Amino acid sequence: MRSVSTLPVALLRTALMAGLALFALFPLLVVAGTSLKTMGEVFQSPATLIPRAFVWYNYVDIFVRIPMARHLLNSLFIALAAVFFNIIVATPAAYAMARIKFRGRGLFGMGILVVQMFSPVIVLIPLFEMMKALQLLDTYTALVLVNTAITLPFSIWMLRGFFKNIPEELEDAAMIDGLSRTGMIFRIALPLTAPGLTTTAIFTFVSAWNEFIFALVLVSKRTMQPITMALYAWEKNNVVEWNYLMATAVVATVPTILLFLLVRKRLTDGLMSGAVKA
Repeated sequence: MRSVSTLPVALLRTALMAGLALFALFPLLVVAGTSLKTMGEVFQSPATLIPRAFVWYNYVDIFVRIPMARHLLNSLFIALAAVFFNIIVATPAAYAMARIKFRGRGLFGMGILVVQMFSPVIVLIPLFEMMKALQLLDTYTALVLVNTAITLPFSIWMLRGFFKNIPEELEDAAMIDGLSRTGMIFRIALPLTAPGLTTTAIFTFVSAWNEFIFALVLVSKRTMQPITMALYAWEKNNVVEWNYLMATAVVATVPTILLFLLVRKRLTDGLMSGAVKA
């Protein structure tokens, strides 16, 4: 009797979840459908969700008309470099906040939170002037440094929670056995925080991959622009080639989707572990 009575509730829950999933995926369906249309069908009225004729050659055209492969490689290099430097800087900072008692630790942590509250756009003009003075405009270095700095506050707070969850007794026993503080970090703390490192790396990668405004301001050479700038290439003389723009958006989204599929288990573990109150 219980299974029969709960059947309508289960059906209602399934229908609700399916409706929410369709609502969330609808923009993606529009993007994918538009990417396979001709320019004429894009502007026809009434609009169609499914193309009347699938123009797969749009995906070939975007690689022929603009250096798409170079844009993808640029984004990959910038994102991976930002991940590397982010982890290098955030790990010792997070460990120090979690384990080392030093004067001003609370103020330092509060400063990180305050920085995270503001939009990075407010430093756009000063950052441009600074990069110009350092002769770093139109360089990968500028974009790597910017993306590292933008994601650093979140990374420090994320890793701090993982380091706080490591029992202090375990670290004390390791140090009694002769491990130095540095050795204990590399041999004990980092292996135990692998899910946190993975989560932080994915956040940094996706953030750097999707960054647009700083790339628009700091890089003008087409051969050095990331994939987000390729979207900007399809607007000329107030005319937007929407089919090519959407095809470019699909191509730009595929690497991040593949990344999530490859590490979804570790990402879930990392988010669940990081949810524990530190």
